[in-house]
Amino acid sequence: MTKASALAAFHGAAGPPMTRILVVEDDPSVGAAIQMLLDREGCDTVHARYAGVGIKAFESSRFDLAIVDIFLPDISGLKTIAEFRRRAPAVPIVAMSGFKFRDSMDSVLDYFAMATQAGATACLRKPFAPQQLMAVMHASLATAPPVQQPSDPDRETERGRYDDVGQS
Repeated sequence: MTKASALAAFHGAAGPPMTRILVVEDDPSVGAAIQMLLDREGCDTVHARYAGVGIKAFESSRFDLAIVDIFLPDISGLKTIAEFRRRAPAVPIVAMSGFKFRDSMDSVLDYFAMATQAGATACLRKPFAPQQLMAVMHASLATAPPVQQPSDPDRETERGRYDDVGQS
């Protein structure tokens, strides 16, 4: 039994809802590591390896936070962030990337600035320590307004509903 399922069993149906987080990350090992860390925090995590799958999940389910890699194979992470922002203006979005970003001597595009302009509320540079992920997650959730719950209180989560998506 995971910590998330133990917390859900402890709180029962009347307990506080689990934080739902969508992670859009094409690297399976990075996505699995993020999912494991968030599960340990008691989150209900959906991992999509492709932006298109992540957008499909985002439009059909409620999420409290989205974490999006900037460089994805099918659709740009920047476009994905903009689409998430358009669909759910109140949901915090964390952009992440391992790309070498510009410094004072470089003329490379500043993708984190572009992610912020697209709608990201925070940015995280890979590789990052687990504590950095948790700090960004908690800070993003603390400043976000409450996300509207699904209208059907008996509705179950969409486990196994998306192709190429991992969920805890």
